[in-house]
Amino acid sequence: MWISLPSATLWQHMNMHSSSLAIVMLFWILAPVSAEDLAQNARVMAPPSPLALELKRGICIDRQFRSIPPEPVMRFTREDIRLIKSMGFEFVKLIVNPEPLMSDHRLDAQKREYLQHIVTQVVEEGLPAVICIHPEWEFKKKILGDRAEFARFLVFLQDLGEFLAAHWPRNQLALQLMTEPVTDTIPWNELQPQMWQVARRAMPGHTLILAGDQVGKIEGLLTTEPVNDENVMYSFTFYDPFLFTLQGAPWLTPAWWSHLSLVPYPSSPELIEAQLPNLLSRIPAEPAEWRTTVAQHLKDYGAQRWNAQTVAARIQLLEAWNKSHGGRLRIWCAEFGCYQRTVHAEDRYRYLQDVRTAFETYGIGWAYWSYNETLTVMTPDRTPFGPADRQTPDQQLLRVLK
Repeated sequence: MWISLPSATLWQHMNMHSSSLAIVMLFWILAPVSAEDLAQNARVMAPPSPLALELKRGICIDRQFRSIPPEPVMRFTREDIRLIKSMGFEFVKLIVNPEPLMSDHRLDAQKREYLQHIVTQVVEEGLPAVICIHPEWEFKKKILGDRAEFARFLVFLQDLGEFLAAHWPRNQLALQLMTEPVTDTIPWNELQPQMWQVARRAMPGHTLILAGDQVGKIEGLLTTEPVNDENVMYSFTFYDPFLFTLQGAPWLTPAWWSHLSLVPYPSSPELIEAQLPNLLSRIPAEPAEWRTTVAQHLKDYGAQRWNAQTVAARIQLLEAWNKSHGGRLRIWCAEFGCYQRTVHAEDRYRYLQDVRTAFETYGIGWAYWSYNETLTVMTPDRTPFGPADRQTPDQQLLRVLK
C-alpha cells in the first residue's frame, strides 16, 4: 500500500515528536484504507497462540476517573477487591479514561503510575484485570471521527500496550480496546483492525478484546469483520430490553425515563394492559405527551413478550454470526446488568438469571455491571461508592449469577 507523506503544515499541526512510531502512524492513517488492504494486513500478521486468558465470570468497577489523582469517590481499595473475590467473581474489569493519562498524545510517564496502582491492587489479590479503554463521549467521537485524531490515539494505544505488557504477564491482564464504540464518518471495520494491529504489536501474547460499533450492541457486532487472531475476544454489551433494565435511570433522556418504575419482567400484552394505569400514574401529567409516549413504549414492550426465550433468541444471533465466520470466535459480554432503584427485586433476579443462562448456553463469558456504583450487587441499604466494610452483598443476586 502506497500512502503519500503528509504536508509539512499538517506534520507541525500533528506535533507527534517525530519518532519513528509517529511516522508509521501518520503514513498508515491519513489515507483511507481499503478492505483489500485490511485483509492483506491480517494475512501477513502471524496470529499468536490461542486465548491466553479465560474471562468467564467477572465484575466491572464503574469508577470513571476524570483527573489524576482522581476524585476521591472514584477510587477503590484492596478491601474492595477482597470483597469482590469473596463474592466468587473471577476477574475485575477496570474502566480507564485515556484522556487524563495523556500528555501531548502519549502515555504520560508520571500519570501512568496511577494506572499501575489500580491494576496492582487487583492482581496482587489473585484476580486477573481487564483494562477497558473507556473515553468520555465527546473525546470518543473526536478520536473515532477524524483520521488525524485517530492517528494520535493510536500512538497512545501503542504506549499503553507496551506499558501493560511490560508490567503484567498474559495470565494476569487483558486489554479491551474500546468501550461501546460509535462511528459516523469512518467505518468501524476500517478503524478497529488498525487498533488491533497496534495493540497486538505492543502486546504479542496478551488477550485483546474487540467490539462492534453501534455503542457495542449486538447489531454492531453482527457487522464486524473478525481479525486473524485466535487470542482475541469479540465483545458486546447487553441491556435489552432497555425499558426494563434501565427504568428509572436519572441519567437517560427523555426526562420521563427517570419516572418509570415497577415495569414488570417477563412481559406480555395482557400483563402490561392490566398494569398500565398504575404504571402511567407514576409519570407526570405534564408535559401532556409524556403519558401517551410512555403508554406506547409499554405496549410495545408487552407485545415483544420479553422472557427467557426472547433473551436466548437475541444471544443466538451471535452464535449464528460466529458460525458464519467458521465457528471458532470467542464472544464475550463486556457489560450486562439491571438498574435496581425502581424495579421489583424478584423481576430483576429472574431477568438476570435468564441472561446468565443464555450466555452460558452459548459459552459466553461476562462482566457484570457493576460492583457498588450506580448499578450494584449490594443490598438496598448500601452506600454507593462507599467503603467495602459498609456494604452487604445481595446474596440472592449472587446466587443468580453463579
